[in-house]
Amino acid sequence: MTGLVKKLRERINGFALSSIAGINNAFVQPKSKEKWEPSGFAELDEITARSLVGTDISDHLIVIFVESIALQPKLIVELGVRGGESTFVFERTARLCGSNLVSVDISDCHGASHLETWHFVRKDDVLFASEFAEWCQTKRTNFPIDVLFIDTSHLFEHTLKEFESWFPFLSANAKVILHDTNMNVLYRRRNGTMGVAWNNDRGVIRALEVFLDRKFDETTDFIDYHKGWLIKHYHHSLGLTVLQRFELPEKKNHQNPSGFSNSVSTMSIVDGGVNQH
Repeated sequence: MTGLVKKLRERINGFALSSIAGINNAFVQPKSKEKWEPSGFAELDEITARSLVGTDISDHLIVIFVESIALQPKLIVELGVRGGESTFVFERTARLCGSNLVSVDISDCHGASHLETWHFVRKDDVLFASEFAEWCQTKRTNFPIDVLFIDTSHLFEHTLKEFESWFPFLSANAKVILHDTNMNVLYRRRNGTMGVAWNNDRGVIRALEVFLDRKFDETTDFIDYHKGWLIKHYHHSLGLTVLQRFELPEKKNHQNPSGFSNSVSTMSIVDGGVNQH
């Protein structure tokens, strides 16, 4: 009986939240309906067009693209595929930059991309991290990782394990892009429309706070620097946080200030094993 009551409450709450979002959206005139002029940059235009369809990540697609291509990545690892929104962006990034793109999800997402250099792995991403070096050797794929995107369970413990498992594979100038860093039952897009999500108890941003030993206010945009990381945060639409390794000029040629002593600066797969420099 208790389980039935719980399910009923969840359905009522879900209906109430959907109603709130629906009423709000009925009275909002989204900016996405304004005339949009193509730039002539084909990949950017494709992503911009896709971002006009409101989802929980649509506001961030262009940011993800620009942050990624600026790095000219050799290897992109995408943790979490779902409907393929971020994959759509990384596919175009990889095509432009000649990158290898590795996507990991516990669900079957084999149809998310047809890029020649795309690899899909259906597995828990933390488990796959323990096999990553061997997998790269099998696929003859070089690493470290230049762009790491995390959009999986949104839970604190799992996200913290992702940091611990994947950060050692990052390159010296890597970027880490985290989605759902400002998550709650309702979220608002930049154009004023609303969507329904769930309360993850600050799972992703809290994991970042613990990992970097620093507090953040995810309800507002901010730029910060801590432990060798430039941190840019966008609060709207469930939140997006971009971390980039950056060594302060006065600390060059000194010990890596990032705090990750086991980080990979240069690592490549060769026949018979891994060479690290």
